[in-house]
Amino acid sequence: MRRKFFIKNLALFLIPLLIPTIVLGTLSIIVTKRYNEAEINRNQMQLFHQMDRNIELIFNEMDALGLNFGHVETLYRLEDILRTQQVTLENKRLVQATQNFIDAPANARPYIESIYVYVRNPYNQFLASGTGLTNLREFHDLSWWGSFLDHQEAGAGIWTEERLVQRYSFEQPISVTTLFKPLYSSVLREPFGVIVLNIYTEYMERLLRTYETYPGQLLLVLDEDDRILFQSRELGELKVDTVQQAAKTNASFTLRDSDLSYAGAQLASSRYEGWRYLSLVPDQAIHPVAFRLSEFTVYVVLLSFLLGLALTYYLTGRSLRHIRRMMMIIKSAEKGLPLPQQPDARSSSDDETNYIIQTMTRNFIEHHYLSVQLSEKKYRLQAAELLALQSQMNPHFLFNTLETINWKVMGLTRRPNEANHMLENLADLMRYSLDTPGRIVTLEQEVAITHSYIALQKMRYQDKFDVIWDYDEEEAKVYSIVKLVLQPLIENSLYHGIKEKEGNGRIKIRIETADGWTRVAVIDNGVGMTPERLQEVQARLLLDGEAEDHIGLANTNRRLMLTYEQPHGLHLWSRPDWGTVVWFRIPQ
Repeated sequence: MRRKFFIKNLALFLIPLLIPTIVLGTLSIIVTKRYNEAEINRNQMQLFHQMDRNIELIFNEMDALGLNFGHVETLYRLEDILRTQQVTLENKRLVQATQNFIDAPANARPYIESIYVYVRNPYNQFLASGTGLTNLREFHDLSWWGSFLDHQEAGAGIWTEERLVQRYSFEQPISVTTLFKPLYSSVLREPFGVIVLNIYTEYMERLLRTYETYPGQLLLVLDEDDRILFQSRELGELKVDTVQQAAKTNASFTLRDSDLSYAGAQLASSRYEGWRYLSLVPDQAIHPVAFRLSEFTVYVVLLSFLLGLALTYYLTGRSLRHIRRMMMIIKSAEKGLPLPQQPDARSSSDDETNYIIQTMTRNFIEHHYLSVQLSEKKYRLQAAELLALQSQMNPHFLFNTLETINWKVMGLTRRPNEANHMLENLADLMRYSLDTPGRIVTLEQEVAITHSYIALQKMRYQDKFDVIWDYDEEEAKVYSIVKLVLQPLIENSLYHGIKEKEGNGRIKIRIETADGWTRVAVIDNGVGMTPERLQEVQARLLLDGEAEDHIGLANTNRRLMLTYEQPHGLHLWSRPDWGTVVWFRIPQ
């Protein structure tokens, strides 16, 4: 019934509320996306052309170097100088002019890290910007040499490589992108030398970041082998192979990796064959208005759903409460049961259903409830009176029986004997445990009843043990303790310690009061316990009195913890052949 009511009310409130919101939000998102897509395509093309022009200006330095050192006369003269190592005025001027030619762009352009010019010679000498004439043995950067040797095949063109250059041992390596342009002679078809242009990778990445138009946009420059030369920022969760694979598709594409979605576009370089410029923009950045509309629509739909759900839940619950109250009242009236508890009519909202419930409740009270309540009170009064009489009769009968046995024993012997004393002590113990009201007594009362218990045990064990008391009688009249707490401790000393001991035993009961605490210790010189046995007994004290033996200790420990609200009740110490100490302390 509840489910039926809930579904009916939910459909009644949610359908008229959600349909207009969803339709309006969907139309707004579609129109906004179409407008943004046209605008974004135009912006991407303008961005790529600007990147192409600026990067082309940067790499024009390589073309200028190639034109200068590609001249046959200059190339052979430079080769002759490096091979013969003859220092003439003309050679010195040529070397100086060449050095100035490569130093000028290296010093003037902030994006150039260094420039090397190498022509084959037996001494592996070359020119380096900022250094001059040097050789491979003395120079700090050697990794370019291996790349040159790997690309000496005929027809090798310009190639690029990412490297790390460390100028000094105390500096961190610098990331550079190196462009290699081979130098050919008119005779040989293989590279005769090489021009090495080292570009700061970080500078190029900063330059790409200046072109970013959208938040989170990623700009990439790829070479002919689809290697990423420059990137405006880290790829993050994007995978390199995913980007490379997507870049081989159309000029515009969609890239999805994990939970990320990007709108991609690319443009081939007009100067360097195989080079491409890529732009990856998150969908949320491309369509910010559409995404905001989507989020707003989702929030509105969710809010409407929650409000409708809450209203439906409230109305359904109210209707069901009214129906259940009427059914409970009708069933109670039929069976003659007590009246179910009803809300106050003055504080609850008055409506037709509530009016009917209150009217039926008044009729039920007049005809049924008062008579049932009166019968219940009479029954409870009779039961309480019977229980009181029974509780008074049981102890009275028990004490009369003990008194009769006591006089019977005395009549048999015609004088008091040990049996009479035992019966008197037993009667005192039973009267103390049954008649004393409450659980707390004075120390004086507890000590007195313990004397009666010890007297009973003395008659049983004869001269097997002695008891020594150590306490202040005046303090015992003032301070209190939970009753029947000493007797189980003395019983434990007798049964587990003194009885098993050869010869006489001794039990000492020490009671001390100081600083608001009463400390009670029962010490015996019995057989004691091994450390393992002591640990086992201590563990059983926590079993709420369910131990197989030492039941008195477990019960006493639990009563102390419950009465005084302490985490620990009894404390034990024992040593084989020395004895056992059981002590506790309670607040006063």
